[in-house]
Parts: sequence; C-alpha cells; structure tokens
Amino acid sequence: GIPDLTVEVRDAGGQTCGEVQQLAAGHPNGDAICDSIQAIESTCCPSAPADPCTFCDGGIPDLTVEVRDAGGQTCGEVQQLAAGHPNGDAICDSIQAIESTCCPSAPA
Repeated sequence: GIPDLTVEVRDAGGQTCGEVQQLAAGHPNGDAICDSIQAIESTCCPSAPADPCTFCDGGIPDLTVEVRDAGGQTCGEVQQLAAGHPNGDAICDSIQAIESTCCPSAPA
C-alpha cells in the first residue's frame, strides 16, 4: 500500500500519490500512461528499510488515538510512518519519543 496518499508527486503536475493511484486504476499494464505512472512509483511506494523503526512492538490498544504534537495523526498513522524509517535515524527517534501515548506499557 501507499504509506501517505497526500504526498505530492514531482513530475505529476501537482497530483498526490492518492490521485495518481486512482488514475493508474483506469489504465491496463503496458499502456503508455501506466508505464509513466510505474516510473514514479518509488515516490509513493518507497522500499522499506532493512531495519525498520520499532514502534509499540507489544501492540497498540487503540489505533485511532490522536497523538498530541503529531499534527493530528493517529497512533495507527504514526506506526505506519515509523515503518518507513530505519531504526536510529532522527525521525525514528522522534517517533519513538511519543510511544507512551499509543502504547502506555512501553518504556519511556
């Protein structure tokens, strides 16, 4: 799946990943437009890091809880964001700092 449907795709006329996904659904494999869409696929579907950021390994009791200081994102959205970053990078460290909101039994 696409981790963030709102990411704007460079060279796609300002369209987001979600809009490009909808456009792709209307074109068969091998079609020129489909080929163009597949060429920008890595923007919307980046490959996962070898050692993804761990976030609430024991599970999240409520994926719909909004995380304060995360721009209105829910625990489920933050968990999905974490998976796209490697353990130890600055973004992962920031995400892990808010684990106690989503999985209260996690070490602080």
